[in-house]
Amino acid sequence: MSRLAPADALAILQLATEADSRATRRDAAGYAELFTEDGVMKGDMGDVSGRDALAETVARVWGNEPPGTLHLTCNAVVDVSASTPTVTSILVMLRPEPAGVEIQAAYVVQQFLRTPESWKISSRQITKTLTPGPEPKHGSVKS
Repeated sequence: MSRLAPADALAILQLATEADSRATRRDAAGYAELFTEDGVMKGDMGDVSGRDALAETVARVWGNEPPGTLHLTCNAVVDVSASTPTVTSILVMLRPEPAGVEIQAAYVVQQFLRTPESWKISSRQITKTLTPGPEPKHGSVKS
């Protein structure tokens, strides 16, 4: 199993949660900047790659959400057993509706690469589902 310095694990977890924070703020350009130049996102919105395509796609998707929708990262776990660090998490979306709040959830798997400047997201897979997802590998962060 690979070793990952605690500071790197923390930076990766912060990056994973920052993506959903920027989604809540509807910061499409800032969201795309979290990815590598050729970063990939896959999911119900289609498969896109490259920062410009990512920014355009998320702006369109977020434009279809009710104003005030919150994107929350939950149960994030860093896995360093593969060749690149991976974070599995659950994305919870709270969507304001006239009769209350609609809750949607998705499983998110993100892979990260170290660039000369910082860690970046190289891929993000979003799978909306109501059934249990893949079992994350717990205890995989090593100091």
